[in-house]
Amino acid sequence: MALSNSELRQLDLLKKKSPSKRFAFMLQLIEGQLEAIKAGIRYRNPKISNEELKKCLKERMLKIYSWKH
Repeated sequence: MALSNSELRQLDLLKKKSPSKRFAFMLQLIEGQLEAIKAGIRYRNPKISNEELKKCLKERMLKIYSWKH
């Protein structure tokens, strides 16, 4: 599967960044993913408590990433 010009430009920009900047960018992406998952859970369960949200998020992450607990 070939990369598009846009994807190639993005890779070039990332390669030019320091490892610490790339790591920080990765953390931002993960945080955004977690927020999107939490928003989806809240959308489907508007009255969910924070504790129940944490439980649902943990279950979702275990399922998505096949994590063992």
